[in-house]
Amino acid sequence: MKLLDLLAKLGILRFGTKKAVYHSAKDMPAEFLMNDVFNAERDLTTVQDINDAASVIAGNKSVVSATADCTQCGKPVTSDQNFCTSCGAKLRD
Repeated sequence: MKLLDLLAKLGILRFGTKKAVYHSAKDMPAEFLMNDVFNAERDLTTVQDINDAASVIAGNKSVVSATADCTQCGKPVTSDQNFCTSCGAKLRD
C-alpha cells in the first residue's frame, strides 16, 4: 500500500473529484453519499484492509509483501505475476 493510499484510508488526506450521471438514488455512487470521500475504493477501509492489518500485527508479514501496486496504472498485483492484468505492463525482468 502506498503512503498516499494509507493516509486516505486513515482519513488524513483526501483528494480527487468524481462526477457521474445517475437516475435514481439506487444508482448513486458511494462517493456521493459521504462527505470528503472522493474515491470509495481508495478512501474507505475494507474487510481486506482490516485482515491485512491483523496479519501484520500477528507477525505474518507475508500478506503485505505478497501484494503490491502496478507502477504504471496503480492496480493491485501479486508478487508472482510477470505482467499487470489491467494495463499489461511488465512487472519483472
